[in-house]
Formats: sequence, C-alpha cells, structure tokens
Amino acid sequence: MDAYEGLILKQINFKESSKILHLYTENGQLSVLVHGAKKLSSPFLHLTENLNRIRFYATGKEMKTFSDGEIITDFSLLKANLEKFTCAQHITEMLSFFYESEYDHKKMYEFVLKILGKIETETDYLPYVFMFELKYLFLLGVAPNFNTCAACGAREMLKFSVRDGGFACPLHATATEFLEITTVDAMRTLFYHDLRNPLALSIDAETVKKIRRFLDDYYMYHLNFKSKSRLILAGLLGY
Repeated sequence: MDAYEGLILKQINFKESSKILHLYTENGQLSVLVHGAKKLSSPFLHLTENLNRIRFYATGKEMKTFSDGEIITDFSLLKANLEKFTCAQHITEMLSFFYESEYDHKKMYEFVLKILGKIETETDYLPYVFMFELKYLFLLGVAPNFNTCAACGAREMLKFSVRDGGFACPLHATATEFLEITTVDAMRTLFYHDLRNPLALSIDAETVKKIRRFLDDYYMYHLNFKSKSRLILAGLLGY
C-alpha cells in the first residue's frame, strides 16, 4: 500500500456505488477506484468531491484501488461561489485535457494549488485565472511572444495577434486583427509575475473581456482546446 497526495480533477461513476477519481499529483495524472463512494453512508462521500486536495492510500499498478484517505484542503469558500468554482473547473479541465503533456509536474502541482488559493481568497481573482492560462501556454510550448517578432526577433513596428503567436513585425505578420498594446502589457505582466510577490495590477472590465477572448481564441487556434466551463462563464460573466 502506497501513500499519495493529489487534487481531484474529475470523477466517473463506476457500477452502482463506486467512483473512479482522476487526480492531478506532483507526478502527473493518477486514476483511483473508490469502492462504495456514492453511498450516502460512505465515509468517503465528501472526500471524493471535485477540487478536493486529498492525502490517501491505494494499492495496485495501472488502476489503483483506494484504501483510506483524508482531506487536506476542500476549497470550501471557492466552491460556495459559482463564478469562482466555474473558473476553477476551467483550470481542472485544462489539466485533464493536456494530461499526456510532459513538463515538471511537481512545480505545476504546487503552482495550481497556489492559484486555486488566490481564486478562493482574492476579490479580484480573474487575473490569477489568466495568469495560470498564460504560464500554462509556456509549459505546453506555445506561449505568445511578448517581446520580439516570433518569426525573426525584430523589436520594432510589432503587432500582437493570436494567429502570429504574439508579436510579429510587418514582414511576418499574417493576421488581420491585432490586440491593443495596453491589453498586451497587462498579459505580459501576468505572464512574468512571480506569485511570491503581491500583484500590483488593476485591470479594467473591458480589458478583462479582451484578455478572456484572446486566451479562448489562442487555446483554440494553437491547441484545439475549448473548455465546457468557459461556456458557462460566458453566460455568468457576459463574455
């Protein structure tokens, strides 16, 4: 029997009363079968909720079987706010979708927990959602170029677009629509921000919408990804 720690990304019903949990851990994604977890009398009924960070014991190789465990953090305040919860679900969808990607999962696991903590505790939490998405693009190898032309390294007369992967010079720009420099500057700040420091950035409502649309379009164009949670957020937040 081995000990594990992870964040529950999603769950699948298995047979009449059991669940298969998909968790994100410092070693990547892990699947665990929890017998009887759907029963109202199960001691693991609350433990197996999405977005719980849990410590648990399991046996087996490919499909591990849950033996016992405890909740480390349940992000209860985050779950109580529909908009925050949906944003967090958006993040877990991304982690699930790109689970086969290779990067430093230990650092990513720690980063995800910090971002969820910020979403839970901060009133102005959307910049932290954007920060996660921007930094995740770097790990996935398709981050926008925020400083030079993505094609030749030029630094003058640059325009920023989804299609060109960030900045592009007049010679290499292929897009017909470009993002305003004020919006680019806000995303650059978030992209390079160190979470150990306070975030001294105020983003107005219109810029928030522009960043949200840019990220949605960027993930779709470069990674063919669009989350179901974003459709819900579009209705909740009006964009």
